[in-house]
Formats: sequence, C-alpha cells, structure tokens
Amino acid sequence: MSAFWGNLAVAYRPAAISRRKQVPLRLFVVLVLAALALAKPGLEFVLPWSTLYVLAQVAEVLALNHFLKSADPRRIVALNLVADIALALVFGWLAIPVWATGTPVGAAGAILLLSGSIITALMGAQGCLAAFAAAVTPHVSYLVVTPLVAGAAHDPIWPFFLAGVGLFCLTLSMVFLWSQRTLAAERAARRAAEAQTAAKSAFIAMVSHELRTPINAILNGAEALERDKSGASLIADAGAMMRTLLNDLLDLSKIEAGRMGVEIVDHDLRALVGDTVGFWRTAAEAKGVCLVLTGAEDLPQWVRGDPMRVRQVLNNLLSNAIKFTAEGAVTVSVRVDSQPSRMVSIEVRDTGPGLGEDQIERLFSPYEQAGTDTARSFGGTGLGLSISRDLTRLMGGELSAANAEGGGARFTLRLPAPQGAEPPAPEPDEALMVRNEAPLILVVDDHDINRRALRQMLEAFGARVETADDALTALALAERRVFDAILMDVRMPGVDGLEATRRLRASRANRATPVIAVTGAVSPGEVEACREAGMTGWVEKPVNAKDLYAALFG
Repeated sequence: MSAFWGNLAVAYRPAAISRRKQVPLRLFVVLVLAALALAKPGLEFVLPWSTLYVLAQVAEVLALNHFLKSADPRRIVALNLVADIALALVFGWLAIPVWATGTPVGAAGAILLLSGSIITALMGAQGCLAAFAAAVTPHVSYLVVTPLVAGAAHDPIWPFFLAGVGLFCLTLSMVFLWSQRTLAAERAARRAAEAQTAAKSAFIAMVSHELRTPINAILNGAEALERDKSGASLIADAGAMMRTLLNDLLDLSKIEAGRMGVEIVDHDLRALVGDTVGFWRTAAEAKGVCLVLTGAEDLPQWVRGDPMRVRQVLNNLLSNAIKFTAEGAVTVSVRVDSQPSRMVSIEVRDTGPGLGEDQIERLFSPYEQAGTDTARSFGGTGLGLSISRDLTRLMGGELSAANAEGGGARFTLRLPAPQGAEPPAPEPDEALMVRNEAPLILVVDDHDINRRALRQMLEAFGARVETADDALTALALAERRVFDAILMDVRMPGVDGLEATRRLRASRANRATPVIAVTGAVSPGEVEACREAGMTGWVEKPVNAKDLYAALFG
C-alpha cells in the first residue's frame, strides 16, 4: 500500500505545481463574477458563493504547499485530492442558480462555467489520472444534475442533452489519454536528455583528468631533456596517449554527426589478425597474462573491407581484455561462417571479473564506463567500445558482449568477409626516390610549434626545409624557387590552404609540385575539397612520422 501512495505522490507532483500556478487565474475569474453580481440585480447569490470559493481556494493552496514541501508527501497526497474535490464542488455549485434564472442565456452560461472549469482541470492534471478524476468528476456530475435541480427534468430535449454530455465525456477522456501519453513521452525525453547531459559532464571531467597524465609526463620529460636527455621516451609515450584520446574524440564526433565512413579495399585479413594479436602479446606477458590465438589458419586471406577500422576495433577489444585481466589468459578465437554469406567471427575472451547485467546494458553507451570505479582503477575514456560498435555496424557487422562460461567477459566481433584479390606486386623501384641531392620541402603553417615539429621530422628524413607562417609568404617563396613538395596547413587566417593551392596551380614555378594537406579535418567531404583545390595527398594532425613519410615518398 505504501508503494501505491508513493507512486501516486510522484504522479501528482506535476499536477500540484500546475494547479498552484492556476490559482491567480481562478481568483481573477471569481473576482470578475463578483463584480458582475454587484452590477446586475438578481445575482446576489454570487457574493456568498465567492466568499465560500475563496475559502476553499485558500484551503487548497495550503494543502498544495504542504504537499510540495513535505519530505514524505505520501502521507498527505490524499488530503490534496480531497481539497481538489472540495474546490470543484464549490465552483460547480454556481451552475445551479445560474441555470435556475430560467433564461436560455442562463442555461448556456451554466454550461460554459462548467465546461471552462473542466478544461482548466484537464490542463492542471498534467497527465495524473487521480488529479484529473478529482477535479473533473464533480463538474461532470453537475452537468447531469443541474438541469434536473433547475426544473428541466421534463424538457423534451433532456435525452439529447444527456447524450451530448456522454459524448463530451468521451471526448474529454480521449483528450486526457492523448495528453497523458504526450506528457509521458516528453518527460521521458527530458530525463534521457538530462541523463545524457550528466554523463557528458562526467565524461568531460574524466577527460580533463586523463589529459593531466600525459601533460604532466610531457612537462617532466621536457625538464629531463634539459637536464640529461633522458626524457624523450616519456614525451613520446605521453604524446601517443594524447593522440589516442584525440582520435577517440574525433571518431565519436564524426559518428554522432553521421560523417564517419569506411573504406572498401582488398587486404590480408589473416595477416591483420595475426599482427594485431602479436602486437599485444608483449603487453599481456608484462602482466603475466597468456595471449592465445586459435583458428587463424581457417581465416580467408584476401578479403574486401576496411583494414584500418578492423584493426582499430580489434585493438580496443584486446586492450580492454588485457587491462581487466589480472591473471589467467586472453583467448582470441576465429571462426568462419559461409552461410548465407561469408562472415568472420572473432571472439575475444578473458578471465577477468566478468560483467554484470547492468554493465552489459550500458557498456556500448558513449561517455560511460562499466562502473563508477572503472576510470579510477583502470583509466581510459570509456569511448572505445561505443566507437567500436558503431564502426562495426558501419562495416555491416555486429559487436556483442556477454559473460564467458567459467568467468570473465566475452566479446564477439562479426564482420562480412567478401572475397578480395591479392594486389599486384609493386615494381622494384616504384617506391624509391632517387635523387642527387636532398629534396627541398616547404612547410606552410600559422603555428610555430607545428612548423618546428614538421621541420624535425623532415630533416630526420634527410630533407631540406623552408617554412612560411602564412599563405601569402608561401606564395612569395614559391615564385622564387621550385620545391620538391609543399606541406600546406588547410585552415589558416586570411588566405587558407585551399585558396593558396589554387593560386599555386595557376603559377609557373610550382604548378606541378605535390601539395600535401596537413589537417585535423579528414572527413570524406573535406578530403574531396582538398583534391578539388589541387592537393595531391593529405596527412592528419597530429602528424605521425610514418604517415608523413608515406605521403611524401611512398
């Protein structure tokens, strides 16, 4: 019984707030009626009624305030419903003497008073059936009783009037049910939005915490470099951590904006899975965890798909499995299903703590992790699995999670594996750049740190480097000498990289020079814009040395 009153109190609260907001409107109506009574003889009965109504309204306001401020409103919700009924009884009584005036306008006025009060009660109920019934039932009763009390029982139109009341009640019920469903949907959407906002706020706080770790490492590594040159690996590891976090954020942003795409190319799936598992074997052994791959020999070798995204998903699954496994083994099992079309199943099973039912439900939700203490114990953003499932679905597959028999968690990645073709072997000298002197490369970027970082990488490749801090300076340099390649920042103040490339293509000295876009925006539309401007390739910020080398010399 306590649960019933508790649920009723929760449902009644929006109605209580709404009814309290309606109090000024109700008092205004009563004031207008009282003023009419003073101005029009024969309506003296309105004045004592007004006094009684004000008293009933005060009683309802006291009950509403008590309910809204109470720590345990279950005990007093019934009192509020009684106050609502009493107020409706007092207001509806006015219809009887108004109808009894004996004029057609009096009867119509009585009906309008009751109908208006019923509509107001419908609005104030806010989808609460108890509040609606308490406020409306007395008025509907008055609709039926008033003609009888006022002497219209033998009116030949009475049966038609009664039928009209029935139709009115049916319509009223339908409108209430519609409003109830609409309000319930609106409240559910609001709760979901508030929960999502709260999750995002927690996520932002967590990301800021995660960023402090690599930033602290970078600062300490820089100090160590100044002292004794021992901080290089610390800075490299911190940079890799920040790059991973940034890539996760960018991937999530693209997925939520509907701009994430996948590539369809021929690739060696057997080698991809083997290499990825091999990459994580060192991390597993460092924790004393055995990493096992079974069934790889049954994998098709050449398939069509997106090797980069498959590797990204598999990396996430292996990273999580090793992170949450304190002892035992992580097993990667591969199976191929040929019916109705060829599908590859890659199962990653660990011997960690496993997953609760509530954890499985929110495991693939962005901004959330498996538990409140996960970030404290293991770190991470909680984005990996959400991004992995979205990427898997973009590739036409599915990613699922369950508890493994005997303990631990089991993640199953299913992907289509259409037949691919082995790419032709490259010519022996196809990827070689044969030169008598080091290539001359122009770096165009408005940020000094980016120019310095690119210069260091290029000089490590054996290239000669010139730099420009804006597009106009770069164009002036390009008029005086021919470069072997130009690295062009896309987004710069004033003349951007796209316009600068268009002008280069219209010039004489560097019309055919390769221009490589250096950009943090790599959506298909943005890459196409670079190509249309005349750029011949692109590398993504933050720039990876291998990607840069491949774009220039590959």
